[in-house]
Amino acid sequence: MAAPDFSKPTIETLAKRAAYRCTNPDCRSATVGPNTNPAKATLIGEAAHIYGARPASKRYRSAMTDAARAEITNGIWLCRNCHKLIDTDDHRYTAAILFGWREIHERFTLGELGNATDRLIAEQIESRLTQFEGAPPIARRIVIDKPPGWEWRLTAELLRHQVTPILRKFNDLDEGLYRKAGEHIQRDEALQWVKRKFAEVAVLPAPLSQSLELLNQAWGAPGEEGNAEEIAHCTKLIAGNLEQILQFKESVQFTFLPEEYARIQELLKGLMSTLAAQMSEIPNDLDKAVSLSETEHEGTEDKPTLIRRSIVLDVPKNWERNVDKELRRLARIEAKTASEGSITGAILFVFFAAMLIWLIF
Repeated sequence: MAAPDFSKPTIETLAKRAAYRCTNPDCRSATVGPNTNPAKATLIGEAAHIYGARPASKRYRSAMTDAARAEITNGIWLCRNCHKLIDTDDHRYTAAILFGWREIHERFTLGELGNATDRLIAEQIESRLTQFEGAPPIARRIVIDKPPGWEWRLTAELLRHQVTPILRKFNDLDEGLYRKAGEHIQRDEALQWVKRKFAEVAVLPAPLSQSLELLNQAWGAPGEEGNAEEIAHCTKLIAGNLEQILQFKESVQFTFLPEEYARIQELLKGLMSTLAAQMSEIPNDLDKAVSLSETEHEGTEDKPTLIRRSIVLDVPKNWERNVDKELRRLARIEAKTASEGSITGAILFVFFAAMLIWLIF
């Protein structure tokens, strides 16, 4: 596993991009100057981690890999005084503040040192960043720096930001931590309600599967750069699809059915139980995939490393048999014909979405 410390080239690049000035916009002190030895220079600048390098460090973020902690994206060039300042009061100097310092300072430096073309390029980057307003600061930094594997890093950060609140609601719903006004279904309408819910659940996974497929395309073909705007679009689609699935689960959870329908209602509630858990793992899987570039598993341009991540939403064990049994029982109660008793063949589904992660470094 890669160490969380910055490499010498990363430190040098951070210093140069900051023009050897402290990145704190309220400081901007020069961090390099003459030394009494004519062959040397005095350097008082330091490469600081925005998210801490180790568990005891300030602003440590457990979700990051050590490789990500050591990237230039997670670094900021500061004078020694400001480095001590941000680590003394990490509640005031949050990661968001430090990422903001970098953006402000790079614009300032470019305004002083850049030529007209540099400024035009900077304006184009700034225009692209407007599409990431509201995104985590680290996501904006990834779009600017584009470190190795940036496509997957960006996806992971955007998914954490957009999907985590929805997945938390899935868990809160399972734990019974909130309620919504529910619909009361009369006995003569109950069986039709059940059939409608089965028809709904049969089509819910398809848009999510298509969104994941579009995300593969947004990452780019092997050896080609991905599209940051398309990645952002796909993650929003994924979040929207999960929100719809959550709304379906809520509609089942908070509907009041006659007592004899309690069992079939529980079977419907449990149908989506594995989806939230699997979706929550995708950001971590993407971070691990990027980390492979630092190991012996690294691919080559001719033969890239291919990682296949599959999400399978299958029905729980004996689910089909239990549903069929309940529907037949309810049909008998409702005095329905035997031909109307089983609808599971029409609604049984297996959802499969394969995510292909190409690593070429």
